[in-house]
Amino acid sequence: MATITDLSAPLGAAISPNNTRLYIANSTANTVSIIDTATRAIIATVPVGTTPWGLAVTPDGRQVHVANNGSNSVSVIDTSTNTVIETVPVGNQPTGVAITPNGLSVYVANRGSNTISVIQTLNAMSPTLGPQAGGTILTLTGTSLAGATAVRFDTTPAAIMADTANQIVVVTPPGVGVAQVTVTTPNGTSNSKPFVYYPRGDAHSLAPAAGPTAGRNVITIKGDQLATASQVLFGPLPTIPIVVSDSQLEIPVPPGLAPGSVPLTVTTAGGITTGTLSYRYVDPPNPIALKPTTGTVFGGNVITITGQNLSTTTLVTIKGIIAQFSIGSNVILSAVVPTSPAPGPADVTITTTAGTVTLPGAYIYT
Repeated sequence: MATITDLSAPLGAAISPNNTRLYIANSTANTVSIIDTATRAIIATVPVGTTPWGLAVTPDGRQVHVANNGSNSVSVIDTSTNTVIETVPVGNQPTGVAITPNGLSVYVANRGSNTISVIQTLNAMSPTLGPQAGGTILTLTGTSLAGATAVRFDTTPAAIMADTANQIVVVTPPGVGVAQVTVTTPNGTSNSKPFVYYPRGDAHSLAPAAGPTAGRNVITIKGDQLATASQVLFGPLPTIPIVVSDSQLEIPVPPGLAPGSVPLTVTTAGGITTGTLSYRYVDPPNPIALKPTTGTVFGGNVITITGQNLSTTTLVTIKGIIAQFSIGSNVILSAVVPTSPAPGPADVTITTTAGTVTLPGAYIYT
């Protein structure tokens, strides 16, 4: 038989699910000792409430609930940090704690008031992020939540929209930073869940700013606070962004409804980003004619190309040779004919943000 010493009037003991940790309630020291079962050494001492008595470990081993007989409360210890993360008020002189095998309910025996406290348990919260302006529809799930009198984000109350024994729907109030969310019912207050108020992002540039009406190309948006981007709208058309970093998104462009400019908006956990961006849908180029159609192999003369959708031209080549060009309008384009190594017909190719088109043999070198 072995003996573990350096305790203080121990009244309760609980073992972790993996059998590696033993938790002891020291009733006169107002602490819980954490013992390594392999070495039988005390590896941590956690201050709790007054006169800790019974205690229990959650089935997942992440928390220890300690009944504080002298302070009418239950301390919740986070086993990853060995610190108290919650103190939950219960009945008079709590002595024993029991947790259901599924971890959904915590029962506390109160000797002084001859009652059992059922601690409201929050198991999940969705979403866990929202804008600082508030207004997020948030769903809390757990046990013993019926008859909620308040849902608080730290000390700020939230508007309750729906309330059942296992689910509460609320609207988040405005806030900044991380708020601890708790539910209060006539039986007491639940454990807390952290809700992060995310700042409003800024999308300040995109490239390229135009592309084919058929879509399916990819553009880049740069800005700040973009890591939680969940949707980008091209006018009314949604698409899902690819988050590269907090300052950059890659966006697959959806097919447009028609050629023209549309407003572009980015939605993050902080709401719709600031900044006014627009994207231009462009149909493929449609050159109809050029003149003159002939010239010497020395080049240097200027030809005029007429057609449609020419205003986003990025490249003109004649006989595969890059030509200097200037854009007159959406229907007219001028290009300086480059020198040719030999006479004969030459293809004229025009590339825009919407695509490339070639006029075969449209210009003849003489």
